Amino acid sequence: MAALPQEEALPQKLNFGIWFRIMKYATKRMDVILIVLFTMILTTFYDASFVPAMNASAISLVGNETLLASFDLWELPFHVIFIRGVWEIDINFATFLITEGIFVIIRSVSIFFTFYFTNYMSMLIMVSLRRDLFRHVQELSFSYFDKTNSGWLIARMNNDTSAIGDTLSWNLLSIFWSVFELLFTIVTMFSQNVKYALIVCVSLPIVAFIVPLFEKVILKRHRTARNAYSHYVGWLAEIINGAKTVKTLSLEDTVSEEANEIIDNLRIKRFRAGRVNALFRPLLNFISAVMITIVILFGYQDIDNARVSDISQIATYVAVIVLFIGFVQSIYSPLEGISETFSEFMANQASAEKVIQLLDAEVEIYDGKEVKEKYGTLFEPKKEAYESMKGDIEFKNVTFDYGNGIEVIHPLNLKIKAGTSVAIVGETGSGKTTLANLLCRFYEPTGGNILFDGVDYKTRSLGWLRSHIGYVQQSPFVFSATYRENIAYGKLDASLEEIRSAAKTVGIDGFIMQEKEGYETFLQDGGASLSQGQKQLISFARALVRDPSILILDEATSSIDTESEARVQEAITPILKGRTSITIAHRLSTIVNSDRILVMDKGRIIEDGTHKELMEKKGSYFALYMSQFRDMSLGEQLSTYQEQIEEKQVKI
Repeated sequence: MAALPQEEALPQKLNFGIWFRIMKYATKRMDVILIVLFTMILTTFYDASFVPAMNASAISLVGNETLLASFDLWELPFHVIFIRGVWEIDINFATFLITEGIFVIIRSVSIFFTFYFTNYMSMLIMVSLRRDLFRHVQELSFSYFDKTNSGWLIARMNNDTSAIGDTLSWNLLSIFWSVFELLFTIVTMFSQNVKYALIVCVSLPIVAFIVPLFEKVILKRHRTARNAYSHYVGWLAEIINGAKTVKTLSLEDTVSEEANEIIDNLRIKRFRAGRVNALFRPLLNFISAVMITIVILFGYQDIDNARVSDISQIATYVAVIVLFIGFVQSIYSPLEGISETFSEFMANQASAEKVIQLLDAEVEIYDGKEVKEKYGTLFEPKKEAYESMKGDIEFKNVTFDYGNGIEVIHPLNLKIKAGTSVAIVGETGSGKTTLANLLCRFYEPTGGNILFDGVDYKTRSLGWLRSHIGYVQQSPFVFSATYRENIAYGKLDASLEEIRSAAKTVGIDGFIMQEKEGYETFLQDGGASLSQGQKQLISFARALVRDPSILILDEATSSIDTESEARVQEAITPILKGRTSITIAHRLSTIVNSDRILVMDKGRIIEDGTHKELMEKKGSYFALYMSQFRDMSLGEQLSTYQEQIEEKQVKI
């Protein structure tokens, strides 16, 4: 049966420290924040104070026949109370209508600017976060990517930044909106009638307790339902992709049972979430109805008393009753909005924590202050300060481990003269690729030093080092771009002639020119239509176009057929002359012409010499070579023996 998903842990309280750190992305544009706050104040003042106060002054005239008979319609006096004893105005009916019209326009403009600039703020936060995250990811060392899943990084840089942008803009807007609305409502209530304001406020503690309680339960159950839905989608994708396997194994009945279990689980959890939500709204409506009833009862009593003692008060009490019925219906909305917003902050707190975790990820390999002053940074290099490189390489007592204390490179001393072609061979896990990664400073030695042209490479910048190295990896990568752009990534200012020259060297110019648009042909989905060998050759051309001082080939021809491999080997031989090259090879037939061959075993160099010397030594290299020789066909054995044994005068 399918395993049911585990429920996500729900934060029990807000981590204000996390949100204050993220808040700096919102406060970069204080001018925008101030505009939003000002427009919100105008809008909430209109909704919570201006309209009720104006309505109260109008309703108070209803039934006052003496006043209505004494004035012309346009000169009817309106006494508007915003804050009793502090802000009261007397206007006529004409001014009343003009003022209403002006404020309607002001409110419309305010809402436009509020939502426009809030959306702008959301985009600003999201873009700023993504830029900082992407820049930081570029600085992170290879070791970080060894431990971190690419899907996790994409989720942080895409989904979480979007959620944080919305939270810090729209949810903060909601908090301030609710606070302003609540303050204006309370001030207006007490300015109109203290007794009725106290009656309405009696219910606020009850609502303030109920709303957060329900919001927390609703949040938890909706999150559980979303988790169940995500599990269902993942399971569904797996079953669809594995449809052939399901049919070949005749597992339809088992899969159907799993589907029923997962779907039932999803139905139950969504129903539980909806059930709490269905109870929450009616409960608020019930409290609101009770308070309206209480307001009407007190109003009826006041009207009844006024009918006996002072009939002129009836219109006033009617106005108060109508006004406070509206207050009862609106006073709970800000409390609910504040509670919902805090729930959203809690819901997105995990996203904020993970983004901060990524921003705080330690950059293990970096240039020192003095190096940056001279050579610049990876993003702002001072290329005019870059020295040329001859290509001399030296390892001095180099050791390395991957942070677990287990050495994979043991004290290593090695000198490679400029212009030398060196091949490194050995069993899987012997340390060949690790050695190349240390050369490129993707990792740094745990002990010892690596020197280029007699200078410790830590005294020069990462940008300087990598600008002089061409690295062709075992697993090629092709970007979703044109052939020209893919090759030009090795040298961004390369001309088309340089690009074609590199492509011709590795033998891909022909098939590229057969494309309808030639080098401008766009490769969809990272070259999904290309074979692995074609991708490898594009990667090869990308390294060659930069004309590097040092060329590292890490199983660079492993994905190419034997015929193409021979063609590439023949083509690049002239290019390697006078250039330091390091070839990590599995097929030993490809490196027999190297100036030096190093045999590695468990992080140590156990043999060092030419093909002829190592074959005649009959050690580890000889054993590896003969093992591969025996796997060849008879025809391949004959030609290989002639070219690599007889012609090189190897005595075995």
